[in-house]
Amino acid sequence: MRFVLLLMCTTGVSHWLHAETSMVDQVEAAIVKQTNTFREKHELPPVEEDSALTKTASKFAKFMAESGTYGHHADGKSPAQRAKESGYEYCVVRENIAYRTNTGEITAEGLIDVFVQGWIDSPPHRENMLADYVTQTGVTVATSDQTTYYAVQLFGRPKSAAIRLKIENESDEPQTLHVEANDSADEIEMPPRTVLTMTRCFPTTLRVQGSDSEVSVNESVELTITEDGVIKE
Repeated sequence: MRFVLLLMCTTGVSHWLHAETSMVDQVEAAIVKQTNTFREKHELPPVEEDSALTKTASKFAKFMAESGTYGHHADGKSPAQRAKESGYEYCVVRENIAYRTNTGEITAEGLIDVFVQGWIDSPPHRENMLADYVTQTGVTVATSDQTTYYAVQLFGRPKSAAIRLKIENESDEPQTLHVEANDSADEIEMPPRTVLTMTRCFPTTLRVQGSDSEVSVNESVELTITEDGVIKE
């Protein structure tokens, strides 16, 4: 009789754990799907799931769930540091986090709405979801007590997808090249008949001083500087 009771108890726990895992999997998949639907509405390409980013999100979500601490630096590290530790060779890393404490019935739909819609309604999180420079994502939802759920969504652009620029000054005069990307702006002096190469992680705008025309790039390309300004080849 004791054996039968123990077997029934073990089976019940196994069934509960399976249901819990199934719900979390459903929430994670929906976050990725709804993120890409949101990006599509804004004419942006989808982000693809990356195993290293997913591993990073998993470790951090579980850390917050088990420790009860919350914040982008809850473990004393930045999102980029965590991604690097998980093997992600990054050019850019961005992170959205959220948590939900439930007092009533827990449903996948309820968690999805809190996480996804909550991020959409928050300007900094929305900015990450609609960043035109990210190409990959990783998502994890974790709980240690089946009451409070933590969600982590990482966005990244790998170093292999960095924007590589080759710029040649074909003019007979020195040129001042203005380069703007994200929140940075640089001025570069280019002597006549010189070639400059650079790597950028963000979409970049280039303009020659004194010219009204500018070129914006979001992929690797070769550019030429002439008397008319910057020209894409």
